[in-house]
Amino acid sequence: MSKSRVQKTIKNAKISLLFYFLLLASTFVARSIFIKHLGTDFVGLTSAMMNIMGFLNLAEMGFSSVIAFALYKPIFEKDNDGINDVLSVFGYIYNRIGYVILLCGSISVVFLPRFFSDSGIQYEIIVTTYVTYLLTTLLGYFVNYKEVLLAADQKNFVKVKLFNIVKIIKIVVQMVCLIYVDYGVYGWLFLEFSFLSLYSVFLNIQIKRLYPYLCTSIKTGKALTGQYSFIYQKARQAFFHKFSAVVLQQASGILVYIFSNLAMVTMYTNYTLITSSIYTLLSSIFDSTNAAVGNLVAEKDNKKTLKVFWELQVSRYWIATGMVYVTYNIIDLFISVWLGSAFILSHEIKIILLLSLFVSLTRKTNDEFISACGLFKDVWAPITEALINVSVSILAGKTMGIVGVPLGAFVSMFFIVGIWKPIFLYREFMPEKLRFYFLRIFKYLVISFISICIVEQIPIFAYDFNNKYYNFLVYSVQKSILTFPIVGIGFWVLTPEMKTFIRRFFV
Repeated sequence: MSKSRVQKTIKNAKISLLFYFLLLASTFVARSIFIKHLGTDFVGLTSAMMNIMGFLNLAEMGFSSVIAFALYKPIFEKDNDGINDVLSVFGYIYNRIGYVILLCGSISVVFLPRFFSDSGIQYEIIVTTYVTYLLTTLLGYFVNYKEVLLAADQKNFVKVKLFNIVKIIKIVVQMVCLIYVDYGVYGWLFLEFSFLSLYSVFLNIQIKRLYPYLCTSIKTGKALTGQYSFIYQKARQAFFHKFSAVVLQQASGILVYIFSNLAMVTMYTNYTLITSSIYTLLSSIFDSTNAAVGNLVAEKDNKKTLKVFWELQVSRYWIATGMVYVTYNIIDLFISVWLGSAFILSHEIKIILLLSLFVSLTRKTNDEFISACGLFKDVWAPITEALINVSVSILAGKTMGIVGVPLGAFVSMFFIVGIWKPIFLYREFMPEKLRFYFLRIFKYLVISFISICIVEQIPIFAYDFNNKYYNFLVYSVQKSILTFPIVGIGFWVLTPEMKTFIRRFFV
């Protein structure tokens, strides 16, 4: 990556990291207050509704990733007319998708009473919650579609900063109103929709300020669709990849409800909130390189491409190893401090969720290059992944309980993401023999394993502050201070690409 790309990547990462911690703190404090004032069942209901919205978003068909791919070239060439054309086509497509989601969402209301019949929550609250989440989802299609330009142009920090400012203020206002006004479920939902509507307004103002030449039109987009037919072709391929991702991310909450109840959904999503927060944190850093990788691929320099690929790969194995190991050691303690020991789930669920997190984090480099190259044609893979996920989850869920739900996700990710995706990327694009990929990944896993074994032998200093918060903090800091440097040194000593990666930050 050129110096300017590195600088933009670092800026995106810094902004994402700052707001991640601010949002993380407010989210975890808010969740304990929401559970206390709104009830475990209602919090579980909101999680289930977000899962349902995730399935409705399947109508998006992966167009956003294809449009980002289509924007790399005109951005690289500073072709403002080309950018306007692509975004106009995108606006037209998203407008049509928005109406499809509105229609499907309206029909789905009919089935809500039957699906949530055993929840014990009033029908009016269920419908109001559903409509609120449906309307906020539609904002992304009718109002916010231009935000894809920020990501493609390495200015995603603008969106991240604005979204998180609005979300943090929203959470704080919701907490204050619950504690001091006790405005209940309906007031909470009203604030949920109102603040996300404000975000849409401010976002479009910012985009207009950054890109004054931007002039998109739904009508123009409709007229130009014939010139951009490749977008539909790529989107049809990308849809199946999106389908797999949606099943992986959204099916778990619904399956947990089917095998248990809304209270268990809340307990399960407490854990997935932690793992998804970690994933979001690292993705906000990792994804800062997406546009840079897109530009790199556009240059068609095989030597540089391969060099950057392995630098990104080794850095992510280092960070993923450290983060997953530290989380394994502290997650139950955190749940106990945060919500109470009654909310701790079984050890088996924790292990499976963290293995899935590791695969999710270490897949990022392959996904970046696949997306940058527009490689979406392996449509059988995401279908297979989704089928494995659901089949294993249901079969294991019937015999093992909710442990089977995350197990299905992990098994499907291991075979499709861990094994097939690198095969596909190397066969279609990478200028290197496939065996070198798996040999190097095996080397990374061995380094990770040995490093963790070393960390396990180092004792934690004894402490007891008679305060559970201090005890948790001290234990977490000690584990982190030990783990990340030792794992990093292991990669530094044994892999030249780690040395090259670190040097980029000191030149």
